[in-house]
Amino acid sequence: MAHISFGSMGWTALLVHIGAFLLALFRVEPVYTHFYSIAWWTYIFGVASINHRHSNSLMVDTPGQGVRVFLFSAPVWFMFELFNVRMNNWHYLDVPVELYIRWPGYFIAFGTVLPALFETERLLRNLGLFATRTGPRLRVGQPLLVRWLLLGALMLAALLLKPVFFFPALWLAFIFLLDPLVYRYDRSESLLGQAESGNYERILRLMTAGLICGLLWEFWNFWSGAKWIYSLPFFYSLKIFEMPALGFLGFLPFALECYLIYRVYDLFRTRVIKDRFWMRVLALALMSAYCVAAMLAIDRFTVLSYKVTL
Repeated sequence: MAHISFGSMGWTALLVHIGAFLLALFRVEPVYTHFYSIAWWTYIFGVASINHRHSNSLMVDTPGQGVRVFLFSAPVWFMFELFNVRMNNWHYLDVPVELYIRWPGYFIAFGTVLPALFETERLLRNLGLFATRTGPRLRVGQPLLVRWLLLGALMLAALLLKPVFFFPALWLAFIFLLDPLVYRYDRSESLLGQAESGNYERILRLMTAGLICGLLWEFWNFWSGAKWIYSLPFFYSLKIFEMPALGFLGFLPFALECYLIYRVYDLFRTRVIKDRFWMRVLALALMSAYCVAAMLAIDRFTVLSYKVTL
């Protein structure tokens, strides 16, 4: 097991986190409403402080990439929000009524998803978890890639047609849809490519990071003033915080999906956009319109209640 330690940034993050948690317990505003975001950013920079000791922190040692991951994180989650308009699986309570607080708040809160997953995966690597974990070598060929694409497309089609029965497909479909594309351009970053070489380290660390972050997502949401609740059609016999217990299994493949979505984005950024100024402007315009549409959809279909925060 590798040695880990906090730096000054880590201790500061820990103290702020503890203070915010105590204020949230007593429902002191505005900390109570925004506790979820405070908890996540203090966690991210606390873990980043540990990873910095190994010179591989996303947010500290590669700040340019860290900013890109943060800026891309909310748009990634907005995609799942748009699917939820059809699924109706979760809703938000007591979000700020003020638009100038609510919409930036979406970006700050949802902007934690990818940084949290990726910093946690790096922490697990620094701890030596699943180091040199090898397994059977998967034979990957064109027929398998085609089957994966078809399966992913069928999952999304089934989800959209019958969300009551196929809502779990959302947390699996993009693995099958996107990994063949990543495999085509960068096998070493593809899940199939890693399985093809018999190396399962990153896959196992990502899924473990997904489960860890899932537990923390639900725990900190439970204590936050602005929060979400679930309205899943099944699995309500046992809940942990707001989440039905079986729902935690979805965080394992969700981490793989997030990883692949970011890999596809990175391929697009480096291979298609490159230094083409007009493509950057077009991509920024389209992304901005998409984000505005997603936030309008959240406000219209997913938020159940608002509250005045100022």
